[in-house]
Parts: sequence; structure tokens; C-alpha cells
Amino acid sequence: MVVEGEWVQRVLRGDPGAESGFIRLFKPRLLRASVAFLAGLAAEAADMVQDTFLGARPRLGPRPPGEPLFPWLRQVCLSLCCARRRCRSGVLLCLEDDLQAYMRSMGVETVSSSNATVQKQQKLALLREMIKRLEPESRQMIQLRNVHGMSYAQIGQVLGLPPAGVSAQLSAARGRLHRSMESLQAA
Repeated sequence: MVVEGEWVQRVLRGDPGAESGFIRLFKPRLLRASVAFLAGLAAEAADMVQDTFLGARPRLGPRPPGEPLFPWLRQVCLSLCCARRRCRSGVLLCLEDDLQAYMRSMGVETVSSSNATVQKQQKLALLREMIKRLEPESRQMIQLRNVHGMSYAQIGQVLGLPPAGVSAQLSAARGRLHRSMESLQAA
């Protein structure tokens, strides 16, 4: 059986099949860690594990004998997961504040904490409806960022835009969503 350090050496030497063996060795444990961190979102966790291997590969280097590699890979993976959650949380919190204001203006009663799930479903349904009312380009930008948690660079790759262009267009799309919410409040 090949140990961690030997896999690293084989990958660095460019041995055929070494990279796939390296991935097979660490992927199950990294996937378990990231699924737990991302609260069971398996597809998103699989993306984070893939990003871990892509990000770690250029930084692999000779390791001291006996030094375990998994803790370092797990830290890289969980850092990516943390960044994904932080990115998603910040945007969703902002949208949730807007939804709270809209629901107050419409006289929608807040549901007691025992029925928090119902309240969350109401908010999500309202948010989905408002996003559906956006133009297709704005809707796509918001979905790529908020639903899929993509970075500006990743969105730029998908849409063929530079990150600065993504930032500007996403800001405009959010502005349209905010104005849409204001118009619903005024109605």
C-alpha cells in the first residue's frame, strides 16, 4: 500500500496514474468533511473537494517523511467551504433584510419561532417570485452568484466577462431587484 508521502512523490515525478490514485486516496475523507461543514449540500461539497485538488496541486512539494498530508488538504478544503458559506450568507442576509422590510410593509405577520420553517418558506417563495420578474440577464447573474455561490471570476468565465464587468452588472442586477422590491412595497 502506498502511503501519503509516496503519492506526493509520484505525483511530483509525473508518474502515470499517480494523480488519480492520489485523488482516490483523499477524496472520500475530504468529501465527508466538506459535506458536514456545508450542512449536507453534497453537490456543493463535491465542488469544494474538486477545487481543493485544483488549488493544492500547484502547491504540493516534497514533504518531510512521516508528515501527514491529509490535515493540510482538509484545511484547504474547509477554507474553501468557509469562503463559499461566507459569500452566500452575506448576499442572502442582505436579501433577507429587504424581504423583512417588504413583509412588514405588507402587514405579513411574523410567524412564531415554532413555525420558523413556514416563515422561511414564505420568504423564499417571495424572493423567487421577485427574481422571476427580473430580466433574463439579471436573473442569471443573481442565480450564478447567490444560488450557485460562484465567484466573480467564475461567473466571468461562464459569461465571457472580466471580473470587473461581472461586479458592475451584478450590482446593477441587485439594484433592479431592490427597486422591484420597493415597487412591490409601494403597491
